Amino acid sequence: MMRLRRKVLGLYLALMLSLAIIPFTVFAQDASFTLTVDNERPAVGQTIQVTVTGDHLTDVYGYEIKLTFDPSRLRYVKAESSLQGFSVPMAPEGGELVFAHTKIGKVAGENGRVVLATLTFEAIGTSNDPTAIELKQAKLVKSDLTATNPVANVKLSVLPADITPPPTVSFTDLDNHWAKQEIERAAGLGFVNGYPDGTFRPQNNVTRAEFIVMIARAMELTSKGGEAFDFADLDAIPDWARPSVTEAQLAGVITGYEDGTFRPNQLINRTEMAAMVMRALNMVPDQGLKPTFADTDSIAAWAHPFVAAAADAGLINGRGNNLFVPAANATRAEAVVLILRMMDFESNQ
Repeated sequence: MMRLRRKVLGLYLALMLSLAIIPFTVFAQDASFTLTVDNERPAVGQTIQVTVTGDHLTDVYGYEIKLTFDPSRLRYVKAESSLQGFSVPMAPEGGELVFAHTKIGKVAGENGRVVLATLTFEAIGTSNDPTAIELKQAKLVKSDLTATNPVANVKLSVLPADITPPPTVSFTDLDNHWAKQEIERAAGLGFVNGYPDGTFRPQNNVTRAEFIVMIARAMELTSKGGEAFDFADLDAIPDWARPSVTEAQLAGVITGYEDGTFRPNQLINRTEMAAMVMRALNMVPDQGLKPTFADTDSIAAWAHPFVAAAADAGLINGRGNNLFVPAANATRAEAVVLILRMMDFESNQ
C-alpha cells in the first residue's frame, strides 16, 4: 500500500513538474471557469460548499487550481474532486489555497463542462461587508502532458449572516419598462428614490444637481485635495444637494462653467454625464481619443476623450443609427443605468 501511494505521488509530482517545463499550448476554444456556492448567507458555524467548474475543456488529465479567501471570515475544511484519480489538497497559507488532482494510468482526459473540485469552508466571522472567494489561477494538463494556463480570474461573494440584502423596491409605473430591474436595484442600493405617490417617473429628465447627488450616493468619491470654491450661483444650489456638490467638486468630478456657475437646475446632457462618470472613476483618458459615433463632430472637442473612453468601457451607447446625440437631456432611467454600469465597472477593476 505504501509503495502504491509513493508511486501515485511520484506520478502526480511528475505531472505537475511538467507544467513548468513543457511549452504552453492553446486549446481550440478557450477554457473558462465559474465558481458557485450553495449558501451565500451562512451563519457562524455553518459550512458552505464552493464548486469550481470548467467549461470548454479538452482532454484534461490533471489540474492545479489556486484560490484565495479571507481566513478571518472562513475556515478551510476540505477539498475533493469527483473525478477518478488522485487528489493532493495542500494546507492553505495566509488565505491562499492550492488543490491539485491527476488521473492515473492510460485513461482519457475530461472534455467539455467538468466539475473540477468542491471545497468546503466554515463561516467563522462576520462583518459589514461580504467576503470574497476568488479563483486566481488554473493549470491544466492533457493526457499527452501538454499544458495550458488559461485565464481563471473569477470571484464570488458570500454575505455574513448578520447582513440584510438590499430591500426589493417596486414602483407603480415601471411595468414593462426597459429599465425596470435596474431602477429597482438602484432604489434598493439607496442612491435613487421614488416619489411619495409610489411612482419613479423614469422618463422625467435629470438636473445637474440631481445627477451629482446620485453619483455621490453611489460612489465613494476621493478628494484630490485643495479647497472647494463657491460657485457664483451657490444660492441656487438646493440645500439637499450642497454636500454632494462640494464632495464632487473636491473629487474633481465637476468644475462648473467658465462664468463660475454650476447651474444646478439645468437639465444635464449626455456629454456632461459621460465626463462626470469618467472623472468619478478617476479615469484620465488619452487626450487623443476620439469617439466613433456618426455625430462625433457635434460633440464638444473637450469631451471627445471622455465620451470615447466611456463608450470603449461599455458605459454609454448611442441612441440609434450610431448617434450619440450629445446635447440630448438624460432621463431618470438613463441616469440610473449609467451609474449602475459605473459601479459594476469599478467593482470589476
